[in-house]
Amino acid sequence: MYVISREGAQDDPGVQANLSLASQYGAKIHTVESDDIAVGIAEFARQAGITDLFIGQSASVRPHARSIPEQIAAYLPETDIHIIPDRSASSYPQTYGRISSFSWHLRDLLVLVLVMAAATLVSVLIDRSSFSNSNIVTIYILAVLIVSVMTSHRYYGIGASILYILLFNYLFIEPRFTFLVYDPGYLVTYLVSITAALITGSLASRMKNTARRSAENAYQAGILLDTSNQLETVRTAREMIRVTLSQLTQLLKRPVYYYPDDMVPEDLTETERKLLQEVRENRFHDAEYAKARARSRFRFLRILSGEHAYGCLGIEMQGRAFNEFENMILLSIVNETALALENERIKGERKEAEVNAEKEHFKAGLLRSISHDLRTPLTSIYGNANNLAESSDQLSEEDKQKIYEDLKSDSFWLREQMENILMLTRLESDPVLHLSAESVEDVITEALRHLDPHAEEHVIETDTEENLFAHMEAGLIVTVLVNLVNNAVKYTPAGSRICISARRTEDLITVSVADDGNGISDEDKAHIFELYYTGRHTLTDSTRSMGVGLNLCRTILQAHGQTISVSDNLPHGAVFSFTLKAEDIIHE
Repeated sequence: MYVISREGAQDDPGVQANLSLASQYGAKIHTVESDDIAVGIAEFARQAGITDLFIGQSASVRPHARSIPEQIAAYLPETDIHIIPDRSASSYPQTYGRISSFSWHLRDLLVLVLVMAAATLVSVLIDRSSFSNSNIVTIYILAVLIVSVMTSHRYYGIGASILYILLFNYLFIEPRFTFLVYDPGYLVTYLVSITAALITGSLASRMKNTARRSAENAYQAGILLDTSNQLETVRTAREMIRVTLSQLTQLLKRPVYYYPDDMVPEDLTETERKLLQEVRENRFHDAEYAKARARSRFRFLRILSGEHAYGCLGIEMQGRAFNEFENMILLSIVNETALALENERIKGERKEAEVNAEKEHFKAGLLRSISHDLRTPLTSIYGNANNLAESSDQLSEEDKQKIYEDLKSDSFWLREQMENILMLTRLESDPVLHLSAESVEDVITEALRHLDPHAEEHVIETDTEENLFAHMEAGLIVTVLVNLVNNAVKYTPAGSRICISARRTEDLITVSVADDGNGISDEDKAHIFELYYTGRHTLTDSTRSMGVGLNLCRTILQAHGQTISVSDNLPHGAVFSFTLKAEDIIHE
């Protein structure tokens, strides 16, 4: 719980008693120093994440001005505001030394003089014509209405009303050119006329103020809508801050800077750095804060949403405080930015959680696949090794050679699967590649050195263009080719023809592995690159396939920013094709 007091309010005995009572119940006392107390309270409440605000309100409220609770409610539309009346306060309004912000302006005075002069000229022409002098009253009331509309304060309309009575009496009432009135009936005319002028002037002034407030509200809504739309189009915190700085600079017509929490700005004075630190830590109760703010060129605002802070804004004040309208839009834009940054942070955390969940799912699936699919070859290796150990003398040479071949085949398969699993795990945890220009022909030659022993039972050919170089990590592309060729060996009968080809088309090199086996069904084509998908094939036992190899190929090509696909090899068979970015090598 926080107790917020205004600077200097501690000198009031009633305030001292309330602050003392609040301290006894463990409340934190904060002193707010601000040119506008409503703005200061709203700013602190927003930064401290206050959801309920209780305001002590006495009867000493200016009847013609918006109260502090009303102003705070405009700044904090989402905060519940409760007003606690002060019963000990006087029920009579206090006298304020300055009850109005009215001041004379040359433009408004010129408008007043020119409009009344024009009305007087027209009235003189009417007086010298055949028209009735009663029209003169209408002319002057119209002039009062025009002055009320065109000037910045209703006092100019009142002045125009008084000037109208004086001019009318002096110029058009007998005896003329004096302020004497012989006919008492004119007093009633004056009273009715000035009342009408005051009413029309007040109505015009009120309509003008309503129009001004409507224009301000429309402008504020437009600024906020434009800011919200721009914040929705960007996806990073850096871009959101850039949009906010651009909008505030355009709105306030003064420089606005952003200071991350880990940044120590060198262009600020020691006093300003201390003030910035105070704002970052929300320690506004320190008396030094008010002194530092008075000597600072900047006003600092904390970008805060709940318990999460996103740095501070520094606004160069240029010797002029913000008015109520500027404060309202400023706080609204800062709140909009804080909300957008908070949403982006939540999205990032959600995405990170999804990635972690996907990794856990991947690990769990990998463990299940390993425990299930490795059991068969390990059992075979154990059984064959046990037969050799216990019955070697009783086995014929032919049986021994068969066992040796099975051991060699199972061992190669296990090694291949382990290499694929390790490679897939590496790409999942660290997808950064070390790319360079490599010879496609050399990569194919290296891949042919690591094929399944059963590849000798097939006819393997290569058909590549000369001097093809691609942007790749050679070791990974070797793994892709080994997996594709071994798959062709595994799923085609002995004696089948397997062709590895490479062709360049503009900036891409297409590498293909084609076989003339039975091909792949359309149903399997849709899922063949999925992890753990083994499909069905009559030439191999599905228990000997973990469904990792083709998924690893796709993952490697995606890391290269390229694609892999499967198609039919007419009249029969399958073709696996992938692309690589071509490189031009200049030989000197």
